[in-house]
Amino acid sequence: MMVRFSDILQDDKKQGGETLASKPEKVTESPQNDTRIKKVRMTDSQILSSEEIPDFSDPFSANRYSEDVRTYYAGLLEKAEEIRDRVKANQGLSHSPILSLLHDIIDQDLIDQLYEYALSIPSDDELPAHSISVTLASLKVGKGMGYDTKKLLRLGFTAFLENVGMYKLPDHILIKTGKLSPDEIAVIRKHPELSAQIFSSMGEVFTQLGEVALQVHERSDGSGYPRGLKGEEISEAASIIGLIDVYMAMIKDRPYRDKYIQTQAVKSVLDFGKGKFPPKVVKGFLNQISLFPVNTHVKLNNGSIGRVISTDQRQPMRPTIELLYDGLGRKIDKGKVIQLSESPLLHIVGSVDEKELD
Repeated sequence: MMVRFSDILQDDKKQGGETLASKPEKVTESPQNDTRIKKVRMTDSQILSSEEIPDFSDPFSANRYSEDVRTYYAGLLEKAEEIRDRVKANQGLSHSPILSLLHDIIDQDLIDQLYEYALSIPSDDELPAHSISVTLASLKVGKGMGYDTKKLLRLGFTAFLENVGMYKLPDHILIKTGKLSPDEIAVIRKHPELSAQIFSSMGEVFTQLGEVALQVHERSDGSGYPRGLKGEEISEAASIIGLIDVYMAMIKDRPYRDKYIQTQAVKSVLDFGKGKFPPKVVKGFLNQISLFPVNTHVKLNNGSIGRVISTDQRQPMRPTIELLYDGLGRKIDKGKVIQLSESPLLHIVGSVDEKELD
């Protein structure tokens, strides 16, 4: 389906014909949405025992992600890399393929699964992968805040392209491993304006999204850049993307520091976010990303250690865990899964640095 950007920017529904809110005739059903999967509940004695952890019928196995999820992620990565190459070569960008891809992801309700997949697979620190993670996390937060399809498309499209101005900067600055000089920092801080120019080059209708991209590094207290905007001068979409951008940067290794444990990153973002982001956005972030995000390693009260593979917004402190070590510290060869929402006597007692594991 051809997605017209004028429809996305239009607040009122178009009368007659197909709109972006329309459902496509064919919807691919994902195995993860099959409610017929039988839930298995641990007995109290099994929960408290450190000798043996029961084997679960695992809807979250190593192959838990559908072919749709893998295909759409590959499509996002291909598009992000193409954008990088075209911007570096001073070639124009086409908006339709990006919008079509995002529309299908939103319409088929794949945002959460794609977000979990993006955080669960090994990825490099290159900007294309970062842009995908920021896009999916922003969509997840926007969805949790009640955004409709049009608002999600505007949010996702802006998040996907908000960093394109970085590709215009000198490579020697972008790949520098040491501390940046004040002059180099000043160059880096030009990228929002460069991104806004690229948005505008796609047509006049993109100017307002370029303005959102320009505001991503602004902060509510006026401490951001490039214009030092404050409070309601900053669009909500820019604040969502800006908060997610900070979080995603924290959970990746950098030349000058190791990555944060995700639980520490969430706490740091919440502390950092006070006064810098609207409370509504901070609350939306916590509700959707959780204190124990996907791919966090945690210790349970029976001594076992596992990795978070799925979160539950209704019970954010009780995610689904893939168990890696039993209560005696023995590695579990075949990963077993427990849904904490189904096991009231079992709970998380803390996070674990994955570097401490074998």
